[in-house]
Amino acid sequence: MLKVEEALAIILEHVVPLGSERVSILEARGRVLREEIRAGGDIPPWDNSAMDGFAVRAGDIQSASRPHPVQLRVLEDLPAGRMTATAVGEGQAIRIMTGAPLPPGADVVVPVEDTEPAGEGQIRVFQSWKARKNVRPAGEDVRDGELVLSEGVVLEPPEIGMLASLGYREVAVTRRPEVAILATGNEIVDLGTDPGPGQIRNSNSYSLGSQVMACGGRVRLLGVAADLKAEIRARLEEGFRSDLLLTTGGVSVGDYDYVRGMFQEVGAEVRFWGVAMRPGKPLVFGQRQGKLFWGIPGNPVATMVTFEELVRPALRKMMGYREWFNPTLSAILEERLEKKAGRRYYIRVSLRREGERILASSTGPQGSGILRSMISAHGLAVLPEEAVAMEAGERVEVRLLPWAFLPDLLASRTSSS
Repeated sequence: MLKVEEALAIILEHVVPLGSERVSILEARGRVLREEIRAGGDIPPWDNSAMDGFAVRAGDIQSASRPHPVQLRVLEDLPAGRMTATAVGEGQAIRIMTGAPLPPGADVVVPVEDTEPAGEGQIRVFQSWKARKNVRPAGEDVRDGELVLSEGVVLEPPEIGMLASLGYREVAVTRRPEVAILATGNEIVDLGTDPGPGQIRNSNSYSLGSQVMACGGRVRLLGVAADLKAEIRARLEEGFRSDLLLTTGGVSVGDYDYVRGMFQEVGAEVRFWGVAMRPGKPLVFGQRQGKLFWGIPGNPVATMVTFEELVRPALRKMMGYREWFNPTLSAILEERLEKKAGRRYYIRVSLRREGERILASSTGPQGSGILRSMISAHGLAVLPEEAVAMEAGERVEVRLLPWAFLPDLLASRTSSS
């Protein structure tokens, strides 16, 4: 049985990054850029006003003060979105709005609050300003020809705004993988069907599908296959038409656990079966003609934990991200946690801050079928393989769950900083 690190190394070794596609910049948020972006001109393209006021010559207002204001003649109004050929000469001003191009001859903008009307077409200036004050220079944000975004960056709202400023309507990004998800088992019925005696609803396809979507992947649900070899074989063939295939259930050693053997019957190569982790031990991984597959245990918590530890990193690598793993932090246990030696345990924990310490406590019973233990969890406390227990007060590594919201921790950090 492989250690988690060994299994992960095998998985990542087989991951090949996907190709690129062009999408609307609005659809590119969270995607990995696959081209270099250089500016095709200065941004802003011209000197412009940083505020509403009057564009004047700095030399005309150097002596301006409240007791001794300087009077100037206003030539015209210049709103944003228009340029003027009118030059500002000695003793003159142009009323200007925020963002409007600085008119010829002017080299400073006097804020409107430092002025007052002085009759028809005249103003008084009560404050001196040095040249270039309240002026946003051409190229202040980006210079013509400058490298703005490098290939490989993740596009978030600031990058999307910059692309729009540069005139991009579409951009090249890594293609999103299509992930096929198949649930198996006579005891499973899909939504829309009332469970019969001894049956339960299919939750795994939907939790897994949500996890895939949170990673940026696209989901294709294949429904539920009964424990019949012909049916499983047909669904696996269908699943291998996607970029990646996830199955749940049927990978252990029971009389009706056919999935692992059926992978081999459809020509897939099983790279490993079994990982020294709890939950998630009977995991199967392999490939067929370059398409990767995971046979994931069917218990709901095992399904989700296995995805976060051994599927998410592969998906992230496939999509070109530089960061593949969920972030971790160090916390102090609030209770004793027991385990058996030989396997790495992932304990669902909630977190809270107490002064400078982050404390972790289990979310209750840790059975691999208790889905509620995930709902209230902020992260997974990692108990090492060799440990048989960890005591209250010991430090433990916690892998944060990507959907966990930690306002108390963030608020405490803010208040203590």
